Amino acid sequence: MKQWKKILRDCPYLVVLLITWLFITAGGIALMIYRDYNSYKWETFWTNPFFAVIMEKEISNGIYGEIEDIGITETVMTYMNGKSTLQNGHIVKRIGENISKITYAIKSKTETEMAAVMGNSIGDEPEPAGEITIGQTSFTTYTPVEIDSIYYSDAGKVALTTDYPYTTVGEDYFDDAVFFGDSRTLGISDYAGLNADFFCENGMTIFKLLDEKGVKLQKTDVKVNLNQVLQEKKYGKIYIMLGMNELGYGNTEFFLNQYDTVLQQLRQWQPQAVIFLQANLHVSRQKDNPATEFNNININDKNAAIATLANGTDVFYLDINPLFTDNEGYLNDDLTFDGVHLYANGYLVWKNFLMEHGVVRGED
Repeated sequence: MKQWKKILRDCPYLVVLLITWLFITAGGIALMIYRDYNSYKWETFWTNPFFAVIMEKEISNGIYGEIEDIGITETVMTYMNGKSTLQNGHIVKRIGENISKITYAIKSKTETEMAAVMGNSIGDEPEPAGEITIGQTSFTTYTPVEIDSIYYSDAGKVALTTDYPYTTVGEDYFDDAVFFGDSRTLGISDYAGLNADFFCENGMTIFKLLDEKGVKLQKTDVKVNLNQVLQEKKYGKIYIMLGMNELGYGNTEFFLNQYDTVLQQLRQWQPQAVIFLQANLHVSRQKDNPATEFNNININDKNAAIATLANGTDVFYLDINPLFTDNEGYLNDDLTFDGVHLYANGYLVWKNFLMEHGVVRGED
């Protein structure tokens, strides 16, 4: 004991280091506990007793939640089989959402109370909600292989295009659309013939998309700052395809966190837009290299992560891979000139796929 006291007295930095380590460890444990609890907790708009938030669960799981008991116990929102049904009440408006939570303003018990909350006169009856179609993003599972990499693992599942009653649309559907992506999106810009805005470049990543250095607008071939553009111009549809150039940059969780950050920022700037998250195209057998991070297992790991961000209401996941890959998931050799990018006519097939997956906002 005397020896330890002498060491601590002679080495004060050791004491500081020990205390710092204890604080970091305790903080990390507290953060993990909070995150696990917070992802499933009930939340309430405490400033107003007539509003409530649906339980934070993934809608695609088919789980239904009951509004918390804060004065509207007879009002129930149910998520079942891709439908959302309101009983004993009306949806006044949708306030917002994040990855797995949708926030609705619910009609209260009396007209007088809701008029006071919403600023409406008593005679202004909100439109009944009826049924709201909610798409579901499903996954097919398989036995994963063990991966020795700090960048990715085998997801053990493949995300499928969000199941939703899509509408077949014409080319004018894309007149108010914007595409964000890397060289494959550049191919859509060059060969699909769509009258949309394309902000894409070779080597583009989700980490650089909103960078102050800007992204090239293909119509003008000039770099622009998206932070400014997206707050000035409104789009009806947003298409994102990023992830290939991030395969060896941080792990999948790091990639997903940044993707979600960008998605939430886009939603804040473009609340009226329908957002499509496009899967990254697989590579050919020759380009698939398990010895590096550039392989289809890593691409699938990123795609499966992206798909979890689709809520089926205004954020959808689209997977083009089944049209271009073989039974083993490799990009067909006869469709690519380098094992990574498609021939020009392949982007026409891609355009037709997008036209078959339009989301047209109606009363919902």
